[in-house]
Amino acid sequence: MDMNLFFRISFLSLWISIGIVRGYYGRKTKTHDSIVGISEKLKTAKNEVGQGLLILTVIITVIGVIGIILYLLSPPWWTWTHLPLGEYIQWAGIVVSIIPIFYLVWVHRHLDNQWSIALEIHEEHKLITTGPYRRVRHPMYLGVFVYTIGLCLISLDILVILFFVFTIWINYRRIPSEEQMMIDQFGDEYLEYMKKSGRLIPSFRSDED
Repeated sequence: MDMNLFFRISFLSLWISIGIVRGYYGRKTKTHDSIVGISEKLKTAKNEVGQGLLILTVIITVIGVIGIILYLLSPPWWTWTHLPLGEYIQWAGIVVSIIPIFYLVWVHRHLDNQWSIALEIHEEHKLITTGPYRRVRHPMYLGVFVYTIGLCLISLDILVILFFVFTIWINYRRIPSEEQMMIDQFGDEYLEYMKKSGRLIPSFRSDED
């Protein structure tokens, strides 16, 4: 098999795999219950990032989607976006992408029905500090970021990398707001948890410190 085709199939397969995982837990937690719910979440997203950044996000997303489609189709006239860095980088990307999928399943199982695509507190919301949350406050972001970096390495495509790096930045910007929301909800309990955990890099401070 042509290696370029192999890496494109790997990229698509891994992308579908994460979609299956997110879709399964999204339905299980009723994150995507209705069009009305999604509409409300889009309004929330606009309030979170501001109209200017939302417009930029739409533009980058359109460019990214076009770039991903062209990368997957690989027409002979579309070659200028490819970075010739070597197949070993792409093999590394496959490994880097596979591991976070299993990690995200672990995260979802611990988060259970409290997962949401929007910044919101559910009824009877609990502070989870076990499993992947014991040392990292945002393991969901960590898993998605590492997985996304893996896809960038597989594609070695400028437009794909631009799109994914932008999505990492957009999501990283949400973390302070999410932490403030948790502080408002859980107060000192969350502040103590912050002392014993890292934002994205695991903290190994003793629970008794």
